[in-house]
Amino acid sequence: MDAIPGTATTADVSGGLNPERLQVRVLGVVQGVGFRPFVYRLASELGLTGWVCNDGLGVLIEAEGPSSALLTFLERLSREKPPPAFLYAIDHRFLQPVGYAAFTIRPSQLDEARRVWVLPDLAVCAACRREVLDPNDRRYGYPFTNCTHCGPRFTIIEDLPYDRPRTSMRAFRMCPDCEREYHDPKDRRFHAQPNACPRCGPRLEFRTSDGTPVAWGDEALYMAAERVRTGSIIALKGLGGYHLIVDARNEPAVARLRVHKRRPFKAFAVMYPDLETLRRHVEVPSFAEALLTSPQAPILLLPRTPAGWREVAPSVAPQSPYLGVFLPYTPLHVLLLHALNFPVVATSGNLSDEPIQYRDGEALQALADLCDGFLLHDRPIVRHADDSVLQVITRPRAKPQLLRRARGYTPLPVLAPRSLPPLLALGGHMNATFALSRDREIILSQHIGDLDGYEARQVYRRTLKDFLHLYEVRPQAIVHDLHPDYFTTRLAEEWDVPRFAVQHHHAHLAACILENQLEGTVLGLTWDGTGYGLDGTVWGGEFLMGDPRDFRRVASLWPFRLPTGEKAVREPWRVALALLWESFGPDFPRDLPLFREIPGRAVELVLQVLRKSLLSPVTTSMGRLFDGVSALLGISFFNTHQAQSAQLLEYAAWQYGSGSHPLPLPLQEADILRLDWRELVRALVDRFRRGATPEALAAAFHDALVRAAVAVVERLGVPRVVMAGGVFCNRYLTEALLTDLEARGFQGFIHTQLPPTDGSLAVGQLWVAAYRIAEVSA
Repeated sequence: MDAIPGTATTADVSGGLNPERLQVRVLGVVQGVGFRPFVYRLASELGLTGWVCNDGLGVLIEAEGPSSALLTFLERLSREKPPPAFLYAIDHRFLQPVGYAAFTIRPSQLDEARRVWVLPDLAVCAACRREVLDPNDRRYGYPFTNCTHCGPRFTIIEDLPYDRPRTSMRAFRMCPDCEREYHDPKDRRFHAQPNACPRCGPRLEFRTSDGTPVAWGDEALYMAAERVRTGSIIALKGLGGYHLIVDARNEPAVARLRVHKRRPFKAFAVMYPDLETLRRHVEVPSFAEALLTSPQAPILLLPRTPAGWREVAPSVAPQSPYLGVFLPYTPLHVLLLHALNFPVVATSGNLSDEPIQYRDGEALQALADLCDGFLLHDRPIVRHADDSVLQVITRPRAKPQLLRRARGYTPLPVLAPRSLPPLLALGGHMNATFALSRDREIILSQHIGDLDGYEARQVYRRTLKDFLHLYEVRPQAIVHDLHPDYFTTRLAEEWDVPRFAVQHHHAHLAACILENQLEGTVLGLTWDGTGYGLDGTVWGGEFLMGDPRDFRRVASLWPFRLPTGEKAVREPWRVALALLWESFGPDFPRDLPLFREIPGRAVELVLQVLRKSLLSPVTTSMGRLFDGVSALLGISFFNTHQAQSAQLLEYAAWQYGSGSHPLPLPLQEADILRLDWRELVRALVDRFRRGATPEALAAAFHDALVRAAVAVVERLGVPRVVMAGGVFCNRYLTEALLTDLEARGFQGFIHTQLPPTDGSLAVGQLWVAAYRIAEVSA
């Protein structure tokens, strides 16, 4: 770390009474978490004088006193830090004393280069929750209650250092009572920048769907609760954007929300008033309870109980054995759910495939046709943040796995093992994020979504501009996906700096390597829906041997065609026809469900495409193989959202469980080792025609993939195996592979703090580019 300015001296640290001056530089998540009040109280307890302040790098401290007290101060600084704080580094040195009279908190300094870490928004703490529900407390019923342990951070910060004048709270001048709390070092609201109360802070407002204001304050909350109670859809302005809220028990209301939101099948998340109610509908192991009640308060996918099937509206999560559940994480949600005392759907305020709405003017227009009223407030949201989503991997050991990284986690950095040049990686096209590097920090943006539409691309540009300003990063190079037609690839061309193209699956491999801090060569199972291959075909079922520097494609699926291209991604029955054609030839069996469900003319058109090999890109996509098998078994013929058919195939496997009858999936020596799925498809069709259930065959399909993957690993003999790509959101497959690899003496690694989807692609791109730049510079 760079030396801290000042003239160092040889200090007496023997414990004598001669006063010394200790200067401490603290880097990490130290602004907005009560760190300065903690330092003040610790210094006062030890009888030290001096000061503490925020600056562009983090927190700077000078303390004077006996050397023994200073050493105690230094030791306790890291050991007793506030729970939300994360200390990346502490640098200290002893200097000549200057004779401070007392210990004070100084105003923030603005003359340093920026290095501070921005803190994510934190879920309401137990103390604030008690206050808003206590009729005797002055903040009773106040939906914007917060303290240094909780509340908005990332979504209200406009600039650094983190002080109220540089947040969206700057327009709200504190009343005398809040001022007293803010300036009292013994109060938990000491220097809590969003501090407010009903007298001086933001307030609620209820508007009709046409934007007409009709109620304010408590009355607005009661009106919203009554509307939800009677089956209406309410757009609620939360921390990082708008939620659409509806009674999760009310089937007609939830079905109407699906129609309005244009989201026919993808599951909605459900928010519960409390853990007791939540436990009635899902199974909650102890470690899951800790996640649900953590400062991150994510949506957690948990198995349903019988009551979870009976009492939750069928349209909330059609056919899914899981519910995505979470607890109220702002005082506003706490108060609304307390008033309702039943679970509600709380889904992002947007049309499907569009970014979440977070600006009031735009939201009032975009959501007017989706809801029956708005519950909003006058604290601006500076940047959006969707709810984060996790699942729990249970075998061979329990661990959480992020599926969407946003509120509560963004923008905490991923730490690289060495210093990196300032780089910008733009990610991919689906589940889009981008990443910046700053020294050892890789700062990954919040989830933005798919970049098909104009609005999503504008949000991507706006968010990127915001991050570059906030962190003052000037990239020396831009990194993007190898695909020539991605929006992010074209965006990279707008920069007048060197550019690096990174193959999609190499980026997946590198991201998982970095997260697990691996060195040397590994074998990567990079399985997803699509990625532009080095040969110009669509990859997605790959076994890559390599490291961040380079890779070799050592095995893959047997290739097949996607008749009519992108349309086959949305309509997996087309993929099923291609699998039948490749496995049986033109005389394939036709007594299968798809020939009853899909009009004959449509089938014949696709067969003509296959006969003539037209409009049929070649692929080795594992995601598309899942889609095709799902359609073959009559489980799902269409994808109305990403991975729908593959998810339903997994759910069918869970219904059957373990012990399926083995199916063949042989390895063929070709240009590289190939998993020949054709024999597997022939066996699936044969058993299906002889009466095997779709559930039994879904489990057998998963098990065959696991056995084949392990056979490849054993043949190659690489001891460490990483598993990345969207297919590894499939918990059945992931747990079975990890368990079998471990049983055979191999080490399996997956993503846990980064998503296995393209949401982590930018991190891998950046890590690959860092190695390339280092080699060029060497």
